[in-house]
Amino acid sequence: MARFRYAALDRAGKTVTGEIAAGNAEEVKRRLRDMGYFPSSIGEAAQISLGQRKQLRRGRGVSGSDIVLMTRQLADMTAARLPMFRSLSVLVEQADRTTLRDLFEAIRADVQEGRPLSEALQRHPRHFPDLYVNMVRAGETSGHVDAVLLRLADFLEKSMQRRSQVISALLYPAVLMTVAIAAVAFIMGFLIPKLSALFEELEQTLPLLTQVLLIVTDALRSIWWMLAIFILVLVLGFRWYARTKAGRAKLDLWALRLPLLGPIWHKMAVSRLARTLGTMLGGGVPILAALEISGNAVANRPMTQAVEAVREEVREGTPVSSALERAGVFPPILIHMAGVGEETGQLPDMMARVADSLDFEVDSTLGRLTTLLEPFIVIIVGRVVGFIVLAVLLPIFQINATIGR
Repeated sequence: MARFRYAALDRAGKTVTGEIAAGNAEEVKRRLRDMGYFPSSIGEAAQISLGQRKQLRRGRGVSGSDIVLMTRQLADMTAARLPMFRSLSVLVEQADRTTLRDLFEAIRADVQEGRPLSEALQRHPRHFPDLYVNMVRAGETSGHVDAVLLRLADFLEKSMQRRSQVISALLYPAVLMTVAIAAVAFIMGFLIPKLSALFEELEQTLPLLTQVLLIVTDALRSIWWMLAIFILVLVLGFRWYARTKAGRAKLDLWALRLPLLGPIWHKMAVSRLARTLGTMLGGGVPILAALEISGNAVANRPMTQAVEAVREEVREGTPVSSALERAGVFPPILIHMAGVGEETGQLPDMMARVADSLDFEVDSTLGRLTTLLEPFIVIIVGRVVGFIVLAVLLPIFQINATIGR
């Protein structure tokens, strides 16, 4: 089947354009008339190259913010009662990058061929995960796709905002530590060796601090390649272990047990669970499917297993709050708010409130932690640099004292 690009008039006299797969131009005309369009021009569409197809599959050039913007715009257009095909055509026309345009055109082509939007999105799992697809499918079933897309856009925006806040909180300490390590490495790798040659020419007994500094510098210069290989092997081994099922579960468990950071990871995981569950339930997704997808969205194996246990109990008729309490890993606020939501019929709203509350706690904790971490890094680096400066200055003072005599 070839792809044909067409221009046609709808019943209101407005021009619509798009692409359609058909055997020939006559078939395209017939299908357009069946859709209520009056074709004005039909021609073969340019085929997407193999490189573009690979690029589209790999997801290059399509960011999370692009998907958020697409979801928001699609929600607005469907709420204005624009047909789905026409809404997707608008997205295609205003796409400012080839990869983004290819993605929208692929979705539009599937919709044009009669597939529901959820099925068209499911063909691109890199950009549209199970949560997204299931919510759209639930919206199609209930006839409220616009409301579901609006809820999805809010969810994606809050998720991106949460990720940005965490990165911003940790960025300054990371940059500070990197600059400090680079400065110390430069001093010990380039400046100290030159001073070492100068000290040797003086043929004087060096202070103990200077001797220690020179020994450490010589050792690092001679075995730096061994350290680099060791670090590389360690990183590769860690990545391999993290990709195994047992390794991922063990590392996720260790992350929850870390001092200071463990409670933060736990609250972030519970917040992600609550927000995802509330969003899906509010979008009309059945409770069992919502629990399954929400558990996978947590991205922490022990927490995912706990949600799976909750799902099995709910399947047997146990209330969600009781199942959460029996799991033994969820905070009281989630359990009690779930109970209130079940009693009042407002479980999605209660889950959203839990997520907002936990996000506020995480922000406060991260703020205090980074406030304490920054002076700690400065003190450690200051001590190291002070030791180096003192070890360099002591021989100079010693030389001056000798000359003064």
